[in-house]
Amino acid sequence: MARQTAYTRLRLRQLGLIIAFAVTFSPFLNVFTDRYSVGSAIQGMVDGFLIASGSAAWIIFGHDGVFRGWFRRVSFLADLVINSVILFAIFMVARAAGNTLTTLDPGRFFESFTDPHLKVALPIFALAVVGIQFMFQMTRLIGANVLLYFVAGVYHRPGREERVFLFLDLIGSTKLAERLGSETYYELLRRFVDDLTEPVVANQGEIYQYAGDEVVITWRMDRAVRDAQCVRCFFDIAAAIEAARSRYESDFGEMPRFRGGLHGGAVVAGEIGELKKSIVFVGDILNTAARLEEYAKTSGESLVASGALLDRLESASSLRKRFLEEFVPRGKQEPIAAFAVDALST
Repeated sequence: MARQTAYTRLRLRQLGLIIAFAVTFSPFLNVFTDRYSVGSAIQGMVDGFLIASGSAAWIIFGHDGVFRGWFRRVSFLADLVINSVILFAIFMVARAAGNTLTTLDPGRFFESFTDPHLKVALPIFALAVVGIQFMFQMTRLIGANVLLYFVAGVYHRPGREERVFLFLDLIGSTKLAERLGSETYYELLRRFVDDLTEPVVANQGEIYQYAGDEVVITWRMDRAVRDAQCVRCFFDIAAAIEAARSRYESDFGEMPRFRGGLHGGAVVAGEIGELKKSIVFVGDILNTAARLEEYAKTSGESLVASGALLDRLESASSLRKRFLEEFVPRGKQEPIAAFAVDALST
């Protein structure tokens, strides 16, 4: 089944841009490789729309939908090659369908496979397919936003910005790993991360890093406080995991439970590394968020957030929160007000 609402909308936006580019670029390609005429340009526009639409349908409902589980089990290279072959077939069939539509001649469907200008068009399409596939694979590996940051050079030079960080940690992970075994526990972790994807995207968050059984989600401050999205994300994840309870209990014997620590403020952000380049955020804000997650563990709370962040949230009145205490996080000197957040009304 295809991913749900927000993730699907994100993919549709990405693929919509590709369709728009294809419809714009294809008429010029057709004129350049076939003949200089209005008819050739129109043919290119129709072909571009059908090819890009067919490719989008395959990627969303096929590759990322019905066959998603199978493709996840193959390597990066195998995924790239198999998907490129399928997209090449879509190109040929969609182009043949486009020729049939514009000429109203069924015979053109098979004749189009022997058109002379395919000698030029096919290599160009092949390069485009591999490039687009590589881009999508890279967005999966490092994240769409991070790829955009690298390309745009947003963090090429370190700078200060305000961000919010949500540290999530599985409860009882050591016992779970011992009971399930490493391979089955890994499958549980992977499914947990899959299930939190939709709530993160829906609340405009970004996955900053995975560290064992811990997931760190981040927002720019303006996005995090808008409609209390950083808090809403936590409870949306809880709802998504609860909705999959029967599946977890059937496959793993229990539903994963998790806790969180939430804090925000100024950090320094920049690119780092040569052998492996990453975008890192440095500052006490991350340490404090991690300490709040530890506090949630010792206090038995689900979500513990700093008072300083809660005061900045829009829709703060919709929070059901309890003041816990002011405590001094490990490694710090100044106390911080810790609040348990029990719910967020819709």
